[in-house]
Amino acid sequence: MNATAARSEQVRRYVESRHIDRIPDAARHGKPWQQLVFWFGGNVNVFNVVLGGVLVSIGLTFWWAVAAITAGTLIGALLIALHATQGPRLGVPQSIQSRGQFGFYGAAFMFPAVLVLNIGFIAAELVIQAQAMTGVTSALSMPEWIIILAVPSAVIGIYGYRWIHRVMQATAAVVGISLVIMLVQGLHHGSLPAAQTTLARPSAGLFLAGVALLVIDLLSFGPFVSDYTRYLPARTSGRRLFWAIYAGNVLATAGTCIIGAYLTALLPTLATVSAVGKISGKWALVIMALSLVNANTFNAYTGSFQVIAFGSMWRRFRAESVIVRVIPFLCVLAAGTVIACYGYQQFVTNLSNFLDDILVLFIPWSAVNLADYFLVRHGDYDVASFFTPAGAYGRFAWRGLLAYLIGLAVELPFVSQPEYTGWLVKPLGGADISWLVGWIIAAGAYLYLASGTQQASRPSRAAVAPVG
Repeated sequence: MNATAARSEQVRRYVESRHIDRIPDAARHGKPWQQLVFWFGGNVNVFNVVLGGVLVSIGLTFWWAVAAITAGTLIGALLIALHATQGPRLGVPQSIQSRGQFGFYGAAFMFPAVLVLNIGFIAAELVIQAQAMTGVTSALSMPEWIIILAVPSAVIGIYGYRWIHRVMQATAAVVGISLVIMLVQGLHHGSLPAAQTTLARPSAGLFLAGVALLVIDLLSFGPFVSDYTRYLPARTSGRRLFWAIYAGNVLATAGTCIIGAYLTALLPTLATVSAVGKISGKWALVIMALSLVNANTFNAYTGSFQVIAFGSMWRRFRAESVIVRVIPFLCVLAAGTVIACYGYQQFVTNLSNFLDDILVLFIPWSAVNLADYFLVRHGDYDVASFFTPAGAYGRFAWRGLLAYLIGLAVELPFVSQPEYTGWLVKPLGGADISWLVGWIIAAGAYLYLASGTQQASRPSRAAVAPVG
């Protein structure tokens, strides 16, 4: 072995080299309980503290914010836990698996949509981190803090999957304990204003807007949740994995958002991050800033898969390549950093509108994906066909695409957003139920279109063993 080959082998020992191809059985590792810790760590962060504050900022009183947070979390976590069970079975990223429903080229709409989602979250998270650090010291400007905070995210992502999981485990412990301390300090700071403790019912539209924010906060993980379960052994128990991921997301998201709602309701004249600093001090702001370092990493990590997947429509990349994985990762992280530097003003409004827009796009995708996986093919896919237009799923799978478009179309009359209000919103008292209608109709349409077809009914050439 020459010196160059020896160095390359040394790099592969520490830096992940796999990307969108199926993870071979010999490289599989991990247990379901580790996913509970991972997703708990992924949601105990300042982003969800701020998101909880957003529900109070839009007009919900504290107890109604708690109700909206709870309802939205239970629904959203259910969907992404179902998506996550596909990872061990298929061993590929979530958006690659979507070729089974939409075809090799038909699934291409997912790649830029998920990429925009990832870049948007990176930008939003960096802004929140920088807001926290400017509360510690004003020696540096917001853009300067944004750039500095992007550096550790880049380092973790270069090493890849194992280090993302390791850092998330540390995040779960450190930030989880810190949030409990912050809540105790908030409870001792004083009582909530009387206006925040009223049980007077808000408008249906306002309450459902809060529920929708939590649903999409969690469902936003849906298009890439399997990216972080694909290394698990193929025979991992799907039931245990489901409950581990569901519990991790519900406990962390609901708890963290409720803390954010409480602190915002307690000090309504302050922004959520400022309220954290006033009640708990600068140490809490530092912890909050660091809580999102790994979240930036896994958004850029998944974003890189969208770039590679899009490029793979014209060229098949080597299954193992550090360069192929790392270069797109750094580019995605850089894109989010640049957007954060130029778009950090009017943040709360932009965050709410951004999540609402994404909700419209991903609800029908989730419905088609889950209906196909659990009710049509029962997890039985020819994984090799995900990587060729001549495979079992063809270039365009018209049933999946048509069901998606039907779901998208029926959402529009129920959408209520600043730039667009559907014609059925007013008769419903301002309630936005587009996410519920879109999911049910898209799933139903796909099941109808797929029923009785030879392709849907016959067993495909399974490339992996069934999950126990």
